[in-house]
Amino acid sequence: MKKSHIENTVGPWARQKLDGLEAYLHAYTIALKKQPFELVYVDAFAGAGRSRIRDAWAGADDEDLQLLDDEFVRSEEQFIEGSPHRALALEHPFTQYHFFDADAGRAALLEGLRAEYPARKISVQVGDANELIQKLVPRIAGRNMRGVAFLDPYGPHLDWRTVAALGSTKKFEVIINFPLGMAINRLITRSGDIPETWRAGLNGCFGGADWESLVYAERTDLFGDTTRHKVDDAAKRLLDHYVGRLKTLFGHAATPSVVRNTRGVPIYYMLWAGPHPLGHKIADYILAKGDRITPPKTRSVRR
Repeated sequence: MKKSHIENTVGPWARQKLDGLEAYLHAYTIALKKQPFELVYVDAFAGAGRSRIRDAWAGADDEDLQLLDDEFVRSEEQFIEGSPHRALALEHPFTQYHFFDADAGRAALLEGLRAEYPARKISVQVGDANELIQKLVPRIAGRNMRGVAFLDPYGPHLDWRTVAALGSTKKFEVIINFPLGMAINRLITRSGDIPETWRAGLNGCFGGADWESLVYAERTDLFGDTTRHKVDDAAKRLLDHYVGRLKTLFGHAATPSVVRNTRGVPIYYMLWAGPHPLGHKIADYILAKGDRITPPKTRSVRR
């Protein structure tokens, strides 16, 4: 597990995804506030609820060093409210909240949210979020249920079967933080010589081995020898493939919103998919703002 996950730190670019999530959840709950639905919020890989923003090289992992700008200087320590806090503090809250994390320490911090939001119905579980969500969905997918699942894996750890379980209900919308540049693309080596554990993880992420034929092509040299190489637009092909599968599964998929590091390099994409055209319209509007997203200014009183 990366040190940043253990120490509950995030990069400065986390604001974009969290502001976008909060803006969408606000619009979603406003739209359904007069409907007789049981509203369910699911947060996989939920984290600790509140994180410290990493400054300069402090607390950086080897992977982080490739993401941070050399000129990103140390500043006053800042903290940012994570997705659990933002979902719980909505003006029109969900009926029930389900938080999952594999780390017992972070889960203990999530348990502390009960005291901050005593009126909220909160469930916290420790374990593999993929397994826990796949078990949860059949129990909550009733006629009067509607929900949003925020799927923000620490790497390529979101299994397609989890996404498919949510999509099969025709009642869930998903907001996915897709770590294409930060994690997935790094596992796809230029030579095509991929360790089997990496390949298994990628197969799980994409729901099959189709991704491999998209990103590799064969080349014959002057001596007639054939080698395999990674195509230049591999990342775009993978993104289009994944978004296309989301659209087939859910019915609607928003235009992806890229999240960049301090060097301007794409590290992941915010994706939305759901069964309703109104949600699609709202998601497209919010995601199109990119890092100019402004979260709602009014927060509910914690009670």
